[in-house]
Amino acid sequence: MALCCALGLPAAATEPLVIDFIISNSAQRTALMQLVSQFNAANPDITVTPHGYAQEPYKLDFMTRLREGKADLAFWYAGERLRDAAANKLLSPLDADLLALLKKKKFVPATIDGTRIDGEVYGFPLYYYTWGFLYRKSLFARLGLQPPATWSDFLQTCSRLKAAGVTPLGLGAQSIWPAAAWFDYLDLRINGLNFHRKLMSGEARFSDPRVREVFDAWGDLLRKGYFFAPTMDQEMDRVLPYLYRNHVGMLLAGSFVAARFPDAIAADMGFFAFPSFTPDMPDYEEAPLDVLVLPARSRHPEARKRFLAFLAENGGTRVIAKADQTLPAQPDPAAHPVLGEATNAILEKAAGLTYFFDRDARAELVGPAYEGMRLFLHPPYDADQAIRHIEAARSR
Repeated sequence: MALCCALGLPAAATEPLVIDFIISNSAQRTALMQLVSQFNAANPDITVTPHGYAQEPYKLDFMTRLREGKADLAFWYAGERLRDAAANKLLSPLDADLLALLKKKKFVPATIDGTRIDGEVYGFPLYYYTWGFLYRKSLFARLGLQPPATWSDFLQTCSRLKAAGVTPLGLGAQSIWPAAAWFDYLDLRINGLNFHRKLMSGEARFSDPRVREVFDAWGDLLRKGYFFAPTMDQEMDRVLPYLYRNHVGMLLAGSFVAARFPDAIAADMGFFAFPSFTPDMPDYEEAPLDVLVLPARSRHPEARKRFLAFLAENGGTRVIAKADQTLPAQPDPAAHPVLGEATNAILEKAAGLTYFFDRDARAELVGPAYEGMRLFLHPPYDADQAIRHIEAARSR
């Protein structure tokens, strides 16, 4: 370009490529910028511009941004919300060339099929993870505790932690979605995967007595004072220091939080599966899958195809997953996430998977359900009030 200007010639225009992404931590931002820089250097005819967003505003504006055609690639989640976008013709599926490349590069088949809708694949898989309980190994060792496998063991663990002066559980429900993991897991453990899917689709109602069992089990923990009060209305990130300092003993969280662990205590952090509630219920797990989607109104489809091919051919998903402490859709035998061994053990035993409440549920159900949960989490922990609120909002 400098030479063209010196000679008075017009500089060759580069094709723009806009990528929208949720930025969760500085390591992730660095990883994304590293990939963009490498791609730009290898493809001087394309200029990638990444736009980073906070999670909650991004989720609220996602459909609007798709309709406005502001991005060529966009970060999103597998599940019902992706199905909504595809049904509204706001997304383009991956073409045969990209699908063949994903298979050639040995992407985990479940991550490809995880966004298959009516025979078409609508997500370029990045990484996945599971949910479970975080705890400090040294605290459990000092108190003679083992990760509980059953609900009765879990209640005993909570009781012994409280007796030792440690509040058993943190929450971090300011944005409510961390609390939704409690609802999801209790419903999966008590009522199973089929009922849970019916509830998320609206086929089953929250007034069903089986949902009341979920709230009763959750409410029992709340009424016993097992949740650390200062963490009820904080974001999850603000709860982690209470866990590090043994003010709380356990935190239900996605394994991605390992990206936030201080180096000094990372090796002391343990992770175990949500305990079984009834002996005959299979272990169903939350395993969110994060993807890049192709907005239908993009004006640069070939440029974005080249970028996705670059990610697949150069292990880009591994770079992002390492920053996130998640499992890359393109496996990396050399990678050892802090919680990777425990995460893999949970997923290997899983009898079925869900993606998470606000990814699996019908869009119109999420707001009322989250507000109902917010009401429930404060004394007197009234399940009837929460259920009435959810059902009243659904009927309007």
